[in-house]
Amino acid sequence: MRQAAVVFVHGLYSSPTTWTPLQRELSAIPAVSDEYDFLFFEYATRPVTWNPLRRMPDLDTVAESLRGFVGDLTAGYERVALVTHSQGGLVAQRYLSRMLLAGRGRDLAKIRRLVMFACPNNGSDLFLLARRGLIPMTRNSQERELKPLQTSVLETQRRVIDGIVRAPELAAGSCPIPIVAYAGESDNVVVPSSAAGFFPETGVLPGDHFSVIKPSGPDSRIVHAVRKELARALAEPFPAEPQPEADIPHRRRPAHFAADVLTEREMAGPITVPTGGPGGHATPFFLHGGPVEQLRNVDIVVSSENTYLQLSQFFKPSTSGSLRRAAAEKSGGGQILEDVAGDHLAAWLRSHGSYGLPVPDGTVAPTPAGALSRRNVRRIYHAAIAAPVSGTNNYRVDPQSIPRAVHNTFDLARQERVEQGLALSSICFPLFGAGRGGMSVSESFELIWEPLMSELAEDPSWSIHFTNRRRTIFDLLCERLQAKKSAHDQAG
Repeated sequence: MRQAAVVFVHGLYSSPTTWTPLQRELSAIPAVSDEYDFLFFEYATRPVTWNPLRRMPDLDTVAESLRGFVGDLTAGYERVALVTHSQGGLVAQRYLSRMLLAGRGRDLAKIRRLVMFACPNNGSDLFLLARRGLIPMTRNSQERELKPLQTSVLETQRRVIDGIVRAPELAAGSCPIPIVAYAGESDNVVVPSSAAGFFPETGVLPGDHFSVIKPSGPDSRIVHAVRKELARALAEPFPAEPQPEADIPHRRRPAHFAADVLTEREMAGPITVPTGGPGGHATPFFLHGGPVEQLRNVDIVVSSENTYLQLSQFFKPSTSGSLRRAAAEKSGGGQILEDVAGDHLAAWLRSHGSYGLPVPDGTVAPTPAGALSRRNVRRIYHAAIAAPVSGTNNYRVDPQSIPRAVHNTFDLARQERVEQGLALSSICFPLFGAGRGGMSVSESFELIWEPLMSELAEDPSWSIHFTNRRRTIFDLLCERLQAKKSAHDQAG
């Protein structure tokens, strides 16, 4: 017996024979066949069954069957990879979700990768047409799960995103497992946006819904993709158990925290830092201390949000809550008449099929500035940075989400310049992840700085602003910017 097993899961109206061409090619690759045993999970899935003694199992039943299959047939293996096609990806996700719900996250530790091909993560438009009577419809209960935005699928995805993809540690209700979602570039059953869903690791391969997993030879991209993912599964570290609570330093706000908060706006700058690019351009940097709602004369204010892009409540002192209240249209007595940022962000989420679901780390969504426009603020950009830790009030920040958010901010700003004709020239950033995300100020600043320099070298038409309401951080940022300026001056 080899040390690793790959479990293949077929899709709707299919069978394990769908994997035969791929199995043949993978078996001829020693780096795969020497490391992996191939296992094939089969379940009942037919358009119609006329036998009154039989019923077509629903997705929960199939997922339970997969649990038994994985538990029994992979007991002797150190590592397991799951490779799925179409509905098989929903089956695998339902299996993982049900394991977490049962408090059996630790039992998933040997699964080191889930690779999904053409999985209808956001539903299948083809089956939606069937439900509308525009094409023949079957009587298979599994088909109902393929309807776009099906509630049971969304519930599963929430649990998988929180407890698998963004899980920080191994526990009863969580287990970090890398999940990769591939789409077929000409798939009209599950379009690429649905196959990608809300998963951060995605790819597109040649082929339609069925040919995407059918290699035309040993050099086919599907063969290279699966080989790569199986190699990564072998190298993926096993998830760690959390530290005992006694070993984790408690975070408490110092007694002088309130005295450190700036209650009125202060400003420093410009601090001009060379940023390279054509002609050796230099960019002016400005610092704003004090309440974020007192900002003025900045075209774009970026707010650090959770990965559900749900804004803080109006009464919260966070940047998100403060900007939401500052953008709202209010009566003379302070009553909220229009929640400008909140309403527009909710509309953006609905238009992108993401309302109530997490978006990929680093996603940036725009909203109008509302009442802040009277202070010459034109747009608020909401960056998805902090992922809620399931079952707690804590958040986790993937460091790579910060460079992604910086690049996405500039991409969106340039897009709005062209498409909306907005004369945008200044952007104000917070210290991503340095609040409830638990990052240090220095770590957050450096993660912002590198992609910032990359963007400014390519497009030097911006001025950059930072905002923070604490005196010590305001002073520290002044020192860091002066140090960056001096380092560039000495290098020059």
